[in-house]
Parts: sequence; C-alpha cells; structure tokens
Amino acid sequence: MAGTSAAASAPSGAPRRHHPFGSESLSALSALLRIAGEPRLGGRALGRLATRLAHALDVPALTIRLLDPSGRWLDLKAAVGLSKRMRTRLRRIPIDSAVGKEVVRRGRRIVRAGDPDASMPPWPRSVLRRFGAGAFVPIRAGAEVRGVLGVGFRESTRPPAAQLRFLDALGRQLGTALHVISARETRRKTRSEARFLRRIAAALSANLELPAILDMVTSAAQRLTRASGAIVMLLSRDGTEFEIVSTSRSEGFDVRGVRFPVAGSLSGVAVRTGRCVRCRDASTERRALLRSLQQMGNVRGLLIAPLHGDGSVIGTLNVSSSRPRVFSDHDRRTLMQLGHQASIAIRNARLFEDVRSHRQLLRQLYSQQSSVLEGERKRIAHELHDEMGPTLSAILINLQLLKERSMNGTLGAKIVETEALLTGIIEKIRELAYGLRPPMLEHLGLAESLKWMIETYFSGGHLVVDYRVSGSPVHLDPDLALAIYRIAQEALTNVVKHARAARVKVRLRLAPAAVRLEVHDDGRGFDTASLGAERRAGLGLASMRERMDHLQGRLELRSQPGKGSRLTVTCPLEIADARALG
Repeated sequence: MAGTSAAASAPSGAPRRHHPFGSESLSALSALLRIAGEPRLGGRALGRLATRLAHALDVPALTIRLLDPSGRWLDLKAAVGLSKRMRTRLRRIPIDSAVGKEVVRRGRRIVRAGDPDASMPPWPRSVLRRFGAGAFVPIRAGAEVRGVLGVGFRESTRPPAAQLRFLDALGRQLGTALHVISARETRRKTRSEARFLRRIAAALSANLELPAILDMVTSAAQRLTRASGAIVMLLSRDGTEFEIVSTSRSEGFDVRGVRFPVAGSLSGVAVRTGRCVRCRDASTERRALLRSLQQMGNVRGLLIAPLHGDGSVIGTLNVSSSRPRVFSDHDRRTLMQLGHQASIAIRNARLFEDVRSHRQLLRQLYSQQSSVLEGERKRIAHELHDEMGPTLSAILINLQLLKERSMNGTLGAKIVETEALLTGIIEKIRELAYGLRPPMLEHLGLAESLKWMIETYFSGGHLVVDYRVSGSPVHLDPDLALAIYRIAQEALTNVVKHARAARVKVRLRLAPAAVRLEVHDDGRGFDTASLGAERRAGLGLASMRERMDHLQGRLELRSQPGKGSRLTVTCPLEIADARALG
C-alpha cells in the first residue's frame, strides 16, 4: 500500500525518497537560534522562522500553531505552502480536535502516510494528496506543550524514524526558543507595566478631583489589559445599585450615570466575593447587567475587579473586549493592582470632596453671619448717627441758649462744662457710627476710606503710618472692599496694642486681576510657629482668615522676634465678583 502510493505520486514512475535531513538540519537549528534573538514574539518573526525552517528541511508545507491564552484553541501563527484561502480556513482549531487531543494533551506526534485519501485534521484531504505524508509534533518547553509544528512532505511514504526524532527535537528546540522570547517579552512587559503603574500611582496621588481620577483609571485599565474599553462603577450608599461614573469607550453615546441593580449581576458577584470575575462572552449571559452592557457597547469578553475601600467594596473596575475573550491571569493581577491604587485615590478624592463641601458650607454660614453682623452694624450706625446725633445736638443747642440767658456764674460754669461733655459725646458717637459702617467706603472707595481711617484713628502720637496706593483704580465688590477695610483696621489695631512699633507701612495694590494689602511694622515681632489658638483669636487672625476664605483669597503672616511683622492679603477680583453675583 505504501509503495503503491509512493509510485503513484512520483512524476517519473520511480519512488521518491525523503529528504535526508542531514546537513540541512544545521540550517534549521541556525534559524531557531536567529528566532531566539528576536526582540519580541510576533507574527512577522514567526513567519520568517517558518520560511527558514521549510527551506532548511526542504519541505513544501510547514505550519506553526500556538495555544491561545485561554488554552482552548490552537491559533495558526505562521504557514508556508498554504494558500490564503486555506490559511483562513485553518486559522483556528479547537483543542478538542484530533491534533489537540493527541499532540497537545498527550504530547505525542501524529504521522500520516501511505493513504492519499485518508483524512488528517486539520489538513483536508486535498492538502494531503498534494503534499503526501504529513506529521504534527508538539512544540514543548520542558513538560509544557505550547503549540504544534506541522510538516507536509513531498513523499507519501512514512518518514524514517530518524527524521521523526529530528522533528521531535526540532519541536523541543522551537519550544525552548519561543519560551526564551516569551520570558524576555514578559519581563519587558512587566517592567513597562511597572513603570506605567508607578506613573499612574503618582498621578493619582497628586490629583484630588474625582472625575479626573476616574478617567485616568479607565484609560490605564484599557491600556494595560489591551481591552476595547473600560468602565468604573461605584455602589450607591445603600449598596443596591451600581452607577457607571467613568468610561473609556467611545461608541458615540455616553453611558455615564446609567444605573444597574447589584442583584443578579456579575459585578455583584465581584462585590460579594471580593474577587475578580471573568466572562468569555457576555452575549451568552442571561444576567440583566451583562445583556444591557452588551447591547450598548458590543461587550463580549469581560473582566471585573472589585474596588476595596475602608474595609469594604465600593465598586468595580471592568474591562471588556468587542470579541469573545478570556482575560489572562496576568490581566487579572494587573487589574487588581490598578484597582487597589484606584480605590485609595477614590477614597482620598471623596474625603477631599467632603472637606470641600464642609468648607463651602462654612463659607456660606460665615457669609450669612457676616451679612447679619454688617446689617446690624449698619442699623446701629444709623441709629447713632441719624437718631441719637440730632437729639444730642438739640440738647446742646438748648444748653447754649440757657448759657446766654443765665446770669448766675456758678450755673453758667456748669452749663459750659455740660456743653463740653455733650460735644465730646457727639464726637464719640460720630466716630462709632463711622467705625461700624464707614459711609465713605461706598461713596469714595477703598483707597480713600483707608486713608480716612489711618488719619482719624492711627495718626499722631508715637506711631508713624506710611500709607501708599499703587495701581489703577478698579471697581471692587462691596464685600471685598469691606473685608480689606476690616482686615487693615484689625491689623493696625494689633500694631498699636501689641507690636510696640515706631513705624508701620501700609501698601494697597489695585490691579485688574487682584487686590493686595500689606501691613508691615518694625515692632518686636513674635514666633508664628508657637502662636496658640487663644493668641490667634486675640490678634483677630481667625476672623481675617474667614474673610479671605469666604472670598477665596490668601492671607499670609510672617514674623520673627525682634524683626517686626508682615501681614499680606491677596484676593482675586474675578472670584470675588462671581461670589458676589451669586
């Protein structure tokens, strides 16, 4: 039978002999050495290897198949002697096929020879009739079978045992070479991913804005796992729903804000178990969440990692592929590591958001308190200036009339004394009214109001106040002007009470973008680091900072013992105007 097949396939009528695999075996080994030096394992490198091996072995057909990451399929990575149509047809064969069972699972070679009409999956009869005998040998590295090397011979007779043993050795050498390349590629990817994860960790630590953090996480997850898309879903407060808060997919619609029930979902399994969950094809799942995701974004392969925060799961990080895919253990470990970093960043961002919300609430409360306080000051100033002032002035006029009519020297002296006291009271009331609500602040502006305050309350005596204004006049929000006025008033009062200064400089800088006030004295100074809360309250620093925080300004106090003190406040005009508008 064998001899008949050989004679039938020989063009000259004489049986053909197998290539001896003698000196050309060195060329095959040389090709393996060259492939082992490739920087990475790719289709082009394997294609070059297949061509060199086929030439070295002098065979018309040669295929290289490798196991896919799931271990369920043998993928055609390189082929020589097969048409494009045939390569497409034989692109992938299941591990449960004859070749998969015998070569991969059992680690044995398969040889077909003698009968040109016999089948030898995955090669069709037409291929076998064209090439004659064929063999499949395992590509192995140690005890692990990584793929299958297929060789088609010109002759139909069974190859000699020595040639088959050489093919077995070639399969082992090829497996070793591929293992070396794969290990080198794994190390390179591991180093690259480690560097990328470090950069991501640094970026997440430096950012406290939750939307930006979530976008970085989804982009990083998609890149590290080579997925089609990624989403972050966070649990509701009652733990019954997921909300999609970030996505890296771009199908033309936005799924952010979409909610899903936790019960009956794969993500719910990840939350309940605290472990990663994998799904090869979401289109076959009956769970409502997966069906909805698959319809929205063509989600097939899926890998879900839980996000742990403060001892509990706060959500999930999901990556997906548009084709059926089983994500590898390496992808699972990478996603878990990224999820751990993301959980910390999300927790910090939430804490920051809580602090910001509380500060915003404090600003609102302070604004309300300030409005009530300034309103009460305005009312009291009005009562003092417009009600008590005229009344006391009328009393003073009556005293002056009595003084003119009185002939008694003692009575006249008492009237003069009372008149002087009453005049002093009227001046004090006027000063109190102006101090509570300076009327010129609304009419003359901040610069002139500060000048009036300095000349009225702080000039004269041992203290010299050097007041200067720079910049062009700008319109200031009334709240901002009042805040700067009060801070200057408090700062100068502190200088008089505590600094023991001989000279103080007051500088007001008006610019289109910001207003800046600086109060610098040459007094005894103090150690700001050891300044207690009671001392700060006595200096009015708390109220100053509250005023600046309300307007999103900045207050800076510098002082050293024996070197005076410098108080600087800066407030942006745009923010102050926007806050004033609402």
